[in-house]
Formats: sequence, C-alpha cells, structure tokens
Amino acid sequence: MKSFSFIHAADLHLGSPFKGAGSKLPASAGQLRSATFDAFSGLIDLCLEKSVDFLLVAGDVFDLSDRSLRAQLTFRDGLARLSEADIRSFVVFGNHDPWEAWSSRISWPEKAHIFSPDHVETIIVSVNQAPAAAVSGISYRKQHQSRNLAALFKADHPDLYQIGLLHGNCGNQPDHGAYAPCSVDALRQSGLDYWALGHVHEKKILDTNPCIVYPGCTQGLSIRETGDHGCYLVSVSAERRTTLSFQPLDRIRWRLVEISIAGVETLDGLDRMIAAELAQIREAAEMRPVIGRICVTGRGPLYMSLRQPTAAEELLDRCRQLGELQSPPVWVQDIEFTCRPDVDLTRRQETDDLLGQILKTVSELGAESATLSDRLMPALKDVYENPKLSRFLATLTPADLKRLLQDSALLSYDLLESEP
Repeated sequence: MKSFSFIHAADLHLGSPFKGAGSKLPASAGQLRSATFDAFSGLIDLCLEKSVDFLLVAGDVFDLSDRSLRAQLTFRDGLARLSEADIRSFVVFGNHDPWEAWSSRISWPEKAHIFSPDHVETIIVSVNQAPAAAVSGISYRKQHQSRNLAALFKADHPDLYQIGLLHGNCGNQPDHGAYAPCSVDALRQSGLDYWALGHVHEKKILDTNPCIVYPGCTQGLSIRETGDHGCYLVSVSAERRTTLSFQPLDRIRWRLVEISIAGVETLDGLDRMIAAELAQIREAAEMRPVIGRICVTGRGPLYMSLRQPTAAEELLDRCRQLGELQSPPVWVQDIEFTCRPDVDLTRRQETDDLLGQILKTVSELGAESATLSDRLMPALKDVYENPKLSRFLATLTPADLKRLLQDSALLSYDLLESEP
C-alpha cells in the first residue's frame, strides 16, 4: 500500500448566522458574515498547500435556514479548485443539509463525489496509480435520521486503508441530537481503519485503534463554541500507521472569560484587570479577532457598586471600548455577574432575622433541584397565563429557575443590607 494523506473536515455551515452576536456587535458584522466562507477558503488552501490526496467533508456543509446560492457556489468553486489540482473530494450531507431539504442544479467538479442517501457507496482511491484507500459514505435523505447508519458499512477491502465517512452521534455525545446514533464499541469492531465523523462541533478523538474522529466545525458559531476550530490533517504510512495533526481554520474565535473581584478594592483596579485580560485573550487567539463573554465572579467589596442599576450596561460599554482598542479587536458580546457580596451568605442564613430566613429558604429550594419546577412554577402561573406576556416568555429550564433563586437571594441582600 502506498502512503498518502487526506484532510478530514465537517460542519462547515456555510453562511450560517452567528447566534446572538450580529445585532449586539455591529462593528463585527462584516467579518461575521464572511467568517464561515473564509474558513472554507482556508480549508481549500490547506489542501493545496499540503498536497493531500483527497478531502473528506462529513456533513452539514449548508444550513436548512440558509441554502443560499452564495453558499452552494462557494462550495462548488472550492471543490473545483481541488479538482483542477488533481485532488479528490468526498462529501456526505447531514441533518442540516439533508438530500431532500435543498434542491440544486449545481454541476459538481469531476473529482468531487457526493455520496447518495440510498445506500452506502464505496470509492477506491488510487495513489500513484496504485489502489490505496477505500472511502465509504452515505448521506441523509431526511433531517431526522434515527437509524444507525454505521451498521450499514462493510469492511470489504482489507488490503486497503478503509475509511467510513458519516455524520452522526457516536457514543451519545451530550448537547447534540441523536442523529444516526452509534456506539464507539461498534465502530471499533467494524473492521474499518478510520471513521471520519461529523455533527459534533468540538474536536474529539474517540479512539485511535481504529481512529474514530470528530474534527469539529471549521468556524465556531456561538459563545458555546469556544476555543480553536478547524480540521485534521491525516497522514497514513505504507504500514497503515495513522498520524493526526489538528489544523486551525477559524477566522473569529469565541472566548468565555471569568474575572474575579476577590481582592479588588477599586473600580479602576477592576478596569486594569479587564484590560490586561482582553490583551491576553487576543494573544491566545493567535492574532484572530475574538468575540467574548465576560463573567464577573468572586466575592469582594466591589459587589455593591456592580449591583447598581446602570452598572452592567456601563461596564459592558467600557469592556467594549477596551476590547476594540486591541488589534485585532476583542468584541465583548455581553457581560454576566455571578459575583457575591463580601460576606459568607451560607453563614448569613443562620442568622435569625428576615434576611436569614430568606437565604435559608432559597438554599433549601435550590438543594431540591428535582422538585424545583413543581415548587416555583405555581408562583409564576399568573405571569405565564397573562395573554400579553406569555408570548414573550420561553419555558424556564431547571438551570433558569436555579438562577432566578440565586438572583432573588442577592436582591434580598441588596435591599435589606445596603446602606440607606
């Protein structure tokens, strides 16, 4: 078998809107609109630079919400660049771009292969005119794919390096829909050498014998997708040894930053701390623009100042001002306060006064998380049944209810302990 290399990418989401950022950060709008396209252009450049033998794309090239002509033509043009350089490409479609959800009159380049949703296909890839790899794949026909598609793959070419290209949830990955579910053990026993997976937006190597790999998305799309994003460059030796190298492609990076007020005595001290943190964020992002959320934590004397009615808005404006002075900029999307007063609220609840009773009640309710909804929702019934308000309200999750409890405890402290 000849040695060869390929790039494994997934979840391009070309043209996908950035959730919660565009309206809050107008200065970043242009770069946000082009970020997924720029990351894809970088993917194609990387394939050409590394002279790989082929590219694998494991689903969610497009979005159901944005099947734009620009996205389709950009994807075709990128694969055409590879085809002109004699680099093959293999693509499956997933839950965001199932076969039936978008129609296209696109003529795909000669060396691009789009896998059918009807059955698992296998394509033999030759390197220097000698067969080297067998690439098998299947696309989704419909968005909601509950069938275990991995079970359809067969290891019919043991003399070649066998690759399965699939979009799905392997190992019950949390916070991701159970599309085409399969188990790590089943993939281990499949007989294939490399499972090129898509669907999970975080890079994960689930196993190395055989390789079971999620490359993550090429560009993070929200504050939930922090850290670097890109693809894997995979090298396979003549002895079938596999080497993986992660290659970042993202053009904008997301960061969640915690800043503690513990030990900070003055507002200008907090201001200096924030400026220093923003500079570190920019450096850690390898000179990429960053969109960040700042969470102010800890217990300290600045708590009462930060709880003033306009403090959140004013501090957010200041953080944005400091962030945009960086080059490249750090755009601060929003700011959260989970800081606490410079007092032990757990001990304070032991005091036999009104505040102590409130804090004790909140603590007891929070400890009973299994029944929290049953205990609190009746108190909110009138609000949810109000026809003028209900359409603006989302269903509260257990985490939302717990946060409401914590906020009520802090508000009680502010009202009962603050100086008149």
